[in-house]
Amino acid sequence: MKLFMYNRISSYIILLKFALLHIGKCEKWNLIFEAKGKNFFDNFTFVTNNDPTHGYVNYVNKSTAVEEGYIETLLNDDVYIGCDHTNIATGRGRDSIRIHSVDKYLYGLFLLYLSHMPSGCGTWPAFWLCGSNWPYEGEIDIIEGVNNNNYDSTTLHTSAGCDFQNVSRNFTGTVKNSQNCDAFELGNSGCGIESGNPGSYGSIFNSEGGGLYALEWTIDGIKAWFWNEGSIPSDALNGSNPDPTSWGIPYANFPFGDYCPASMFKGQQVIFDLTFCGDWAGPAFAKDCPGKGGCKSYVQNNPEAFEEAYWQIHWLKIFAQE
Repeated sequence: MKLFMYNRISSYIILLKFALLHIGKCEKWNLIFEAKGKNFFDNFTFVTNNDPTHGYVNYVNKSTAVEEGYIETLLNDDVYIGCDHTNIATGRGRDSIRIHSVDKYLYGLFLLYLSHMPSGCGTWPAFWLCGSNWPYEGEIDIIEGVNNNNYDSTTLHTSAGCDFQNVSRNFTGTVKNSQNCDAFELGNSGCGIESGNPGSYGSIFNSEGGGLYALEWTIDGIKAWFWNEGSIPSDALNGSNPDPTSWGIPYANFPFGDYCPASMFKGQQVIFDLTFCGDWAGPAFAKDCPGKGGCKSYVQNNPEAFEEAYWQIHWLKIFAQE
């Protein structure tokens, strides 16, 4: 009897400790980084290498971006990140911007609040996270689409060993392609989930005044939410003490387990870029933009078509779990 009581009490203590640990783990997110206004680019580097996705693009350095007006802090403290929309493109392609965060992050809550994203035929913008040794340290695409898409896709790319094909999970979006995340399979399509909101990407997103994206990455998995302007939860909009447990079902959900261990993802840099054509927008161009000829020729010879190809960002905030 004494042994039974001891075991039962011990079990209660273990369960209580686990519950307290779990509650503490999810209790609070602390702000560790904010990019906003004139200081937005302080912790980013401008990458000028050839585009790894084979886009028709010429990524420029910071001094060129400032001189040509491709980046700017606006009167309302928003940040503008655009491209050349006045000249016929030459050389590597149309001038544009690609920036990587100086710091790397292992887990976190990433909130991006913006009023405009690049849109239009030939464009391929992305806001994403990526490890240094791709794809062995993982890639998490938060905002991504091409041409005239209206639905955002959140996609993972990894090395072999991450496949959600037969995994039960709760989300509101739509499975976009195979749920095998292996970058060396199926043409590197990754395992993507498309938001069910037609205002989550492109010109409709812009016409509705933008919105806020949230990505939660913990040892338990990756989840993504999106809200258009006017429907953003106050704790996410204020960005002081966000509580993902109150945000309802995410549109994308990738829980970790034996089928995709958390170790597939290492320290990630935050990346913004805008390329043109390339491995995705190029092949999709004829279907998405009929009657406009080839993608490269269109991007090269129609600079005025890229006036809407810009980011206008209120702020980016990154939180770490307490």
